[in-house]
Amino acid sequence: MADPLDAPSTGVSTTDAQTAPRQRVRLVYAKGEAIKFISHQDEFRLWERTLRRAGLPLLYKQGFNPQPHMQFASPLGVGFTGSAELLDITLSPPVPLDELQQRIAAKLPPGVTLHSAAEVPLKADAPQSLLIGADYSILLYAAPDELAGEDVEQRIAAFLAQTTVWRERERKGERYQYNLRPLVFELTYAGYTSGPEEHRIFLRVQQRAGATGRPDEVVAALGLDHHARTLRRDRLYFADRPEDVAVFAAYPVISQASIAGPRPPQRPKRGDKSGAPRPQKGRSISERAGDEFV
Repeated sequence: MADPLDAPSTGVSTTDAQTAPRQRVRLVYAKGEAIKFISHQDEFRLWERTLRRAGLPLLYKQGFNPQPHMQFASPLGVGFTGSAELLDITLSPPVPLDELQQRIAAKLPPGVTLHSAAEVPLKADAPQSLLIGADYSILLYAAPDELAGEDVEQRIAAFLAQTTVWRERERKGERYQYNLRPLVFELTYAGYTSGPEEHRIFLRVQQRAGATGRPDEVVAALGLDHHARTLRRDRLYFADRPEDVAVFAAYPVISQASIAGPRPPQRPKRGDKSGAPRPQKGRSISERAGDEFV
C-alpha cells in the first residue's frame, strides 16, 4: 500500500504564504546510533515526514517538485552521529514553540532526539554559511590486547608532528588530493573505558567551505580505520557566536588553496571513449550535502 506521506504535500507554498505571517525555527537535535547509516537524503526525508506527521504548516518552495524550507547547518556523513545538530525550518502560520516541540517529539522516530526549538529572524544568514569549526569524539572499540592506549598516543603524536598529511578523495567522479594536517587543530587521547572497551579521542577541526577536516580521514591517517568505531560530532562552531569566535581565535584560518595538492591521474569514465567532457546535470541533495567536506 502506498504511504500517504509520499503523496504531494499539502503544506503551504511560498506563493500562498507571501503575505501570511511566517516563522523561522532553529531545531537542535541528536542523531543517534540507530540512524547513523542513513544518507543525508534519507535524513532530509525523515525530517520532512516527521514535520508533516506532526501536522505543522511547513512552508514549501515554488516549482514543479516543491521542496520544504529546511536548512541543515552541516549534513553528517554516513556512519556519523551528532549530539547537537542544527536544522532551520520555516512555518506559515507561526506555531507556539512549546506546542511545536511537543508535536515534533511525539512523531520523531527512534534514534532522533529533539533538544530545543528557538525562533530566529527570517532574514538571518544560513547556518551553513557561518560554520567555522567542529568538535568530534572518536570512539574506537577494542580491548587493550587489541589496541593499547600507548599505541594510540604514539600514533597521534606522529600525526601532529607532521606538517603534511596527504589524503585523496573523489567527488562527482573526479579524484583530488588535499593536505589534512592543517585542518586538525586539536587531537588528543582522552582515555579508555573497560566496560564498553572504548578508546576515546578528542578532535577539533576547521569546518569552512572547501576546507573541512573529516574525522574518518583522521582515523584513516592514524592507521586505525580497521577498528569498530563511532564518529560523534559533539559541537558546531559559528562565526556569529562570540563565544565560538573566541575559541577559534587561537587557530589560523586555513584556505582551500593552501591545502590543495597535485591533481592525481583521473580514471576514464565508463562508456566515455572520446574523452570529451560530459554535460553537467543538476546536483542531487546528496551531492549538495557533500559540500560540507573538502
